[in-house]
Amino acid sequence: MPKTWLITGSASGIGRSTAELVPSRGDNLVATARNVSRLSELKQRYPENVALVELDVTDMKAAQNAVDTAVRTFGRLDVLLNNAGYAHLAPFEQTSEADFKAEIDTNFYGVVNLTRAALPVMRRQKSGHIINISSSSARFGSPGATAYAAAKWAVSGFTASLAKEVLLSASRPLPSNRAASARTGRGLPVATPRHCSTSTIRQ
Repeated sequence: MPKTWLITGSASGIGRSTAELVPSRGDNLVATARNVSRLSELKQRYPENVALVELDVTDMKAAQNAVDTAVRTFGRLDVLLNNAGYAHLAPFEQTSEADFKAEIDTNFYGVVNLTRAALPVMRRQKSGHIINISSSSARFGSPGATAYAAAKWAVSGFTASLAKEVLLSASRPLPSNRAASARTGRGLPVATPRHCSTSTIRQ
């Protein structure tokens, strides 16, 4: 059975390379970019397997629309590749507040937004994979990349914590407060560690 992928930042880099590979193997793809005209040739080559969605990852409604498109077009969402991001290289003291925030919003909150939209679908399916692209800057830092490194640190921490939440919820729903944690009743599994995973790939 073909898998359905949603890739952010499909127009270049890792995103484009993966977007080229997915339909060539017979899987379905929702390819997203700010300017989807850059993906038109991919759509022409695989008209039945590729859907194009214009996406600003910082917009939660747009993120939800991309996930909804995957389900509406192909019936499910199996893999979310959170790849969209960029680095504006400049010393911290020469980086404006607006530029710093914009980079955090894209590189970190873009991951949060797409993950928030995708998880309910994967829980209903009881399967799915979320792959988040991080960077060596998340481990070592880089001069001139304070915003980028901070965002990638956040992506790594978010991914590690979420992966543990998913593992816990494989056997029972996560407690939302102390009262809930005192309950002894077991819920139906919403995922399995084997089938629902989050991971980080460092560039």
